[in-house]
Order: sequence, then structure tokens, then C-alpha cells
Amino acid sequence: MTKKIDSKAVGLDIGLLIGRFFMDTEDLHYGYWPDDKTATAQNFAEAQYRHSKLIIDNIPEGVKSILDVGSGSGNLAKKLLGLGYEVDCVLPSEFLAENIRKKLGNQSTVHVCEFEDLDADKTYDMILFSESFQYVKLGFSIDKIVEMLPDSGHLLICDFFRKDLPGKSPLGGGHKWKSFDDKISSSSLNKLTDIDITEETAPTNDLLDKFVTEVLEPIKTMSGEYLESNYPKLTGFLNWKYEKRLAKINRVYFTGQLTGANFIKYKTYRLLLFKK
Repeated sequence: MTKKIDSKAVGLDIGLLIGRFFMDTEDLHYGYWPDDKTATAQNFAEAQYRHSKLIIDNIPEGVKSILDVGSGSGNLAKKLLGLGYEVDCVLPSEFLAENIRKKLGNQSTVHVCEFEDLDADKTYDMILFSESFQYVKLGFSIDKIVEMLPDSGHLLICDFFRKDLPGKSPLGGGHKWKSFDDKISSSSLNKLTDIDITEETAPTNDLLDKFVTEVLEPIKTMSGEYLESNYPKLTGFLNWKYEKRLAKINRVYFTGQLTGANFIKYKTYRLLLFKK
């Protein structure tokens, strides 16, 4: 039986190809704009560099071994290895894993699986989630993290969460902040650092919204008009067959909701450091 392809993994693969071609970056995360809040394709690579530096600057002294969960293209792992850390990677995409192997060689063990399915026979001084915590099962993963960390081990999360607001957010993704806070507060992990960088990462959404408005939407309109004109029966069938899916895509991406203002309203992006 053919294994079903994970849409999240495919999205990361596509993100790498787009970033590599258009923006001269292989990082697969939000940019960080602490001063200049205007995001452009030209300054995106620099903003992603600052994001990685923020994480590195908050790694506590004494950490030697790191498990990088959701390693993306391996850029952050490569930076960490260059600073003398021992780094292993875990991610669900074989395409990205192959990129990491080429980039890191035999310096790192690469596990191709979900974090929940990781059968690790070692502990790490720190477990790192850079925009990957939103994809794991909340309760199960925190329990697994506690098991994998030695006494005085650390957990570092740099990711966004959903605020507890009435109504449905136009922006998907992220665990509920209150649910996360309740669960981790009841564990043996004690919070050391909590930095709110919501406003400094929100411009990424403005850049995405601009890309959708100025590039994807015209392409969508022109493609639709061409198909309707040349293949009306096929177009009608596809619109009927995928009506709900197309409606969701239009609602999420083509209604002008992917803005920095909405990100600030509905999300909270935090850098969090915990110690067991």
C-alpha cells in the first residue's frame, strides 16, 4: 500500500525551492525584523539570519548536544555545528533530509520521521523546536521531551501560538497558548526565558500577502479564464469535484486576511526556554 504523502512535508519542500530561487535563502521560517518593520524579498534573507541568531544567542551555557526537531533544510543545524555543538536532526520529509545529508555529511544523524515516532536511544542537553512545535501533538510531545532530557536539560521553542479570542481566526496554525501554558506548567520543565517577538515577525505575513496579491492572484485569474475558455466542461467538473477545497483555498489565501495586523491580533510568537 502506498504511503500517503504528508501535505505539511510537501509544503516545506516547496518552500525550500521557492526560497532558494527567489529570495536567496534556504531557511524555512519567519523573518525577524526588530527595527525595520517593512518586509521585502530583498531583506528577507537577512531577517531570517537574525531569527537564527536570536535562537543561538539564547542557547544556555553548558549545552553541548542538541536535537533539532523539524530541521527544515538544515541551515540552523549547520550554524550550530559550526559553533561546536553536536547536532542531530529529525524531520518528516525525505526530500529535505537528503538536502541536510548533503549539507552536513556525517556530522549529524538525520532521523526521517515525526517527532512522536522518534525512537531515540540517547538524551540531549537541549531539544530545539524552531517553528516546528506547532506540528507536534501537544501533551504527548511534552511528556516525550521530559523523558528525553537529562536533569538540567533544556527545551527551546521559537514558534507562534493561537491567542484565546472569540471567533475563528483567519490564520491557521499554532497550538492554543493557554493549553500549552497549562500543560507545560504541570510538567517538570521550568520557564527561564519568555520573549514576545510577535510584532517583529509579523511583517513576514505582509510579505506573503503581497506575494499572493501581486503574483498568485493574477496567475490564478489568468489560468481560470484560460481553462474556462478552452476546456469549459473539464473546468466545470473540477470546480464541482473540488468545490469545498477550492473554497477553503480562496478563503485562506485570497481574501486579504494574511496580514501582519491579523497575525498580531490572533497569534503570539514567543521564544521560550525551559529547564528540567
